[in-house]
Amino acid sequence: MFLFHKKEKAAKPEKKDNEPSAKVDREELLREANELLEQIDSVDGAEKCDLLERRGKLLMDAGEDDAAIEAFEACVANGKRMGVPYRSLTTLYNRKRKAAAESGDQDGAKLYLDKLQSLMQNSKDMLRGK
Repeated sequence: MFLFHKKEKAAKPEKKDNEPSAKVDREELLREANELLEQIDSVDGAEKCDLLERRGKLLMDAGEDDAAIEAFEACVANGKRMGVPYRSLTTLYNRKRKAAAESGDQDGAKLYLDKLQSLMQNSKDMLRGK
């Protein structure tokens, strides 16, 4: 019959104490995000959308969901761009909707559900060329 052999698990390399941590400091992320504000105000078009997207990613990584939502929404409004802004907004809206539902805030849960539906409709409209 068939013989199945278990594959040996590869040994994970041990992390040494003197190796730099992969996790970036929250304050550093916020500092970088705030430095982008001046640049964002001085540019237009695709470059502005690029900077807003970058700011949104930094804020999201720092755990500043409300500010990240603001940056990604501005990016979508300025550049009609899908991809990272839409995926990130979907993640953030779902996170906010779930937190509102768990805390019993039905109005907050409905707000973020409505935002999700609007985002999905906008993406469909963009794909259809509307």
